Amino acid sequence: MSLTWQTDGQTWFLLPSQPRAVVHFLGGAFVGAAPQFFYSRLLEELARMDMAIVATPYTTDIDHAQLAFSAVQSLQIGLRSKGLVGLPLFGLGHSLGCKLQILSCLMDPSIGGQRQGNIFLAYSNAGLDQALPLLRLLFQTWPQQQVTDLWRMWMGSSSPPMNWWVEFEPSPVETNRLIEEQYPVRNNLLLEFRQDDIDDIPLLYQQLRSKYPGHTEWQHLEGDHLTPLGLSYPFRPGVEFSPIDAVGQLVYQTLLTPNQAMIRCIQAWLAAQLA
Repeated sequence: MSLTWQTDGQTWFLLPSQPRAVVHFLGGAFVGAAPQFFYSRLLEELARMDMAIVATPYTTDIDHAQLAFSAVQSLQIGLRSKGLVGLPLFGLGHSLGCKLQILSCLMDPSIGGQRQGNIFLAYSNAGLDQALPLLRLLFQTWPQQQVTDLWRMWMGSSSPPMNWWVEFEPSPVETNRLIEEQYPVRNNLLLEFRQDDIDDIPLLYQQLRSKYPGHTEWQHLEGDHLTPLGLSYPFRPGVEFSPIDAVGQLVYQTLLTPNQAMIRCIQAWLAAQLA
């Protein structure tokens, strides 16, 4: 099944002819600005199982609450404009995108209540000290104009806020409190990668298992924090499949084996939720 990415200028869509459900996707910091590119393999595979993909790009910022609010607004507009209102809705996030999915469910009760489930890949609830130590150091030691230029290149805004070294909003502690007190989605899939030493999956699992016993699944997969990233096959084989084509495809598939295992796991969980 051939699917083509569409955009309304803000959100990216992959739309099967007869979607069974909607998957709303938020990527990780920085790479989340172009989900249709950095996560194309994952999202296109999900679309092939008749999932309508709504991928919200965002520019990384310290105000995670505002990012989540903007994502909710874009999702609502996309659901209405593409005729997807009423279909089962799942959230899918990677790294910081997981935190934004959690906050999104708290921003709008209608979105949180509509969610049939959430999928968290390498969830991160890191504080600013862990996430941006280099930029903190640069802000303290480099000339301000050089830091501003670097911030503009990485973050997309004109200048770093003067209080950016304080903490993300909400902070990790506040986010944990919100999860324990208000998180409304019962069904959750948590995927942890064995070579990833920077995720916060174990704590999230304890929080969700305590809140919704029997509704949270935690799986350990091969890979690292960047395993969810993966591009679609980067070149078309020649008309006559050559030895070079064969070697290229073999190398490509080998590199993305953990990514493919992750995709199969997500597909199986989604199929079970919709059965």
